[in-house]
Amino acid sequence: MDKLNGGLRTFEPTEPSRVPVRSAGGGPPPRGAAQGEGRGPATFVSASATGDVRGAQPAALGDRTALEMHSAFFDRNHDGIITLRETYEGLRAIGIGRVLSAWFALVINGALGLPTSRSLVPTLSITLENIHRAKHASDTGVYDKDGRFDPQKFDELFARWDKDRDGALNARELVARTLGDRDLLDVFGFLASAGEWAVLYALAGKGGKLTREQLRRMYDGTLFYELEREKQAARTSASAPA
Repeated sequence: MDKLNGGLRTFEPTEPSRVPVRSAGGGPPPRGAAQGEGRGPATFVSASATGDVRGAQPAALGDRTALEMHSAFFDRNHDGIITLRETYEGLRAIGIGRVLSAWFALVINGALGLPTSRSLVPTLSITLENIHRAKHASDTGVYDKDGRFDPQKFDELFARWDKDRDGALNARELVARTLGDRDLLDVFGFLASAGEWAVLYALAGKGGKLTREQLRRMYDGTLFYELEREKQAARTSASAPA
C-alpha cells in the first residue's frame, strides 16, 4: 500500500534492498525517507503527492540515475547484474505472458548485454551500472547520455505530441511520436522504441491513454513496481475462497 508523508511516497517493503538512500544531490536522505527497504525505490517525489507531474526528479536515487532505477526492477536479487532469467521474471511480474516474456528477455539481454559489459566478452547478462551505454537512438531524449532524467525533454514530449492537451498520450499520439522521433536509417532504434511504447501502452494504458504521471513513473521505474503489486493483488483475489 502506498503512503503519503509530507509529499513523499514510501513503498511498503517486501524484501531488503542493498541500495543506501540519499538525496539526489548526494546529501542525507530527505526527512521521512526509508533507509533502503523494500522492492522499488524507497522514496521519491511523487507526482500525485505534489500535484505537479512536470518533471519532478526522484528525491532518493541512491547512487543511481533514473535510467538505472528504471532498469533496476529487473535486477531481482539486487546484485547489479540482470540475467536472462531475471529479465524473464520481471516481465512475467508485470503481466506479460510466458512466450512473449521469453522472447523479449532474449532480445533485450541479447541487445544490451555486450554494450553494458565490463569486458568485450559476449554475454546475455546486463550490467546495471553501465546501462546508459545501451541507450538507443530514435528515442525521446528524456534520458540524457548518462541516463539522468531531463525534465525539459519530458515537458517537450507532451508539448510536441499531446495534441489535444489532455495531459495524456493516446495511441495515435504515441504512433506519431514514434515516427516523429525516428532517426534516419535507424532501423534498430526505431523498432526498439516502437516495441517499448507498444508494450507500455498495452500494460499500463488507462482508457486508451498513458497519462503524464504514468510516464513520469515509468521513467524512474516506479510504475513497474505498481504493476507488479496490481498483478499480485489480482492473483490473490482470484485464489481467495468465495
